[in-house]
Amino acid sequence: MKKVFKKFIAVFVSMILIFATSCSNQQIINYGVEVVETEENDAIEFSFEKKIDTKPKSTVVTKKDRDFQISENIESLILKRKKSPKKIKGIYLPAYIAGKEERFNPIFENIKNSCINAIVVDVKDEIGRITFNMDSDFVKSKKTIEAQIKDIDAFVKLCRENDIYLIARVSSFLDNYITKLDSSLAVHRKDGKYYRDNTGYYWLNPYNEEVKKYLIEIGKGCAKAGFDEVQYDYFRFSADAGMRHVAFSDEETKGKTKIEIITELAQDIYQELIPENIFVSIDVFGAIMNSYKDQNSIGQEYTTLLKNVDYLCPMVYPSHYANKTFGLDVPDLKPYEAVKGALDTSDSTIERTKDDSVHYGKVRPWLQGFTANYLVEYKTYDVAEYKEQIKAVEDAGIEEWLFWHPGGAYKWDAFAE
Repeated sequence: MKKVFKKFIAVFVSMILIFATSCSNQQIINYGVEVVETEENDAIEFSFEKKIDTKPKSTVVTKKDRDFQISENIESLILKRKKSPKKIKGIYLPAYIAGKEERFNPIFENIKNSCINAIVVDVKDEIGRITFNMDSDFVKSKKTIEAQIKDIDAFVKLCRENDIYLIARVSSFLDNYITKLDSSLAVHRKDGKYYRDNTGYYWLNPYNEEVKKYLIEIGKGCAKAGFDEVQYDYFRFSADAGMRHVAFSDEETKGKTKIEIITELAQDIYQELIPENIFVSIDVFGAIMNSYKDQNSIGQEYTTLLKNVDYLCPMVYPSHYANKTFGLDVPDLKPYEAVKGALDTSDSTIERTKDDSVHYGKVRPWLQGFTANYLVEYKTYDVAEYKEQIKAVEDAGIEEWLFWHPGGAYKWDAFAE
């Protein structure tokens, strides 16, 4: 009886807090009130961590309530969106191929004779270049436009006329252009120098508000140009060991962890872009499905991000998994088993946290279209290896997929209808 009474009091107090919050203009944060039942002292404790003190007598709500509020807003926005989802099977193409007729036309002919009905093309590449003349004063002010696709209108029109779903790939925080133009937007080391990863690339700072605005404006520019979807790649912190030399100030973080700021960015970007009549997706490492260490390191939490996108795209390339993963001596040698193991892990991870009261996007995996000859032991990926991966996706109950080859050189026989 005592336990029932305690639970009743906890629920009652939580409802009062939620009501008080809804009646104020107080900014709320993802992680706030936590109701804890303690056996030791037979009492109810309340933790008001990370309380925002912008106004006196401010209140916060639980993470669960915050997620529910955001999900309700997302669902209401989705209902107003005029565009309907499409089941896609796609390939990635670099902008320098998509923007040149002599290189794109042979690929376009292959597409017309295949099951491929979607193209992912660079709009902001790894270097940081915006690849077409985007209609955005804010983006233009950053001086990052280097139009590899000279006539974006003609390119979009061609895709529309041939029922090709067009996805704009945005390399989110990996950036060698804007970091040089505006040092305040870059990640810095403790000694004040630019942080650079082991490939020599610079990174934008996820805690910076202007960086968020830049990513949102790029998404809006893609919607204006006629893209069906914007896909945020490198939507994370750098995974390199060199990050140990980086320290973000309290003024920057405002107490938010890497996972919290990446989640907040996903929430804000998604809610800004749904009304633009464009779908939103995020690419993630396959390893974050069940690795808390990787999640905390780069800021990507699998099921949390899934709540804030239309599509979450895990990179389940067999070559990217360590030996013995999924019980496979060398995952790259077993494309079907590796992809199926990854997607089974995805299913079990989602099932553990699934809440039917909030929005969840769909999982659409990236598959390996390249040969990982940099591995000590590897397999040549040809038609058979492509088909094994596709079968693994289908056997996992997923109807959509994307293939990645950095140079856009695919085994087209694998896509024959």
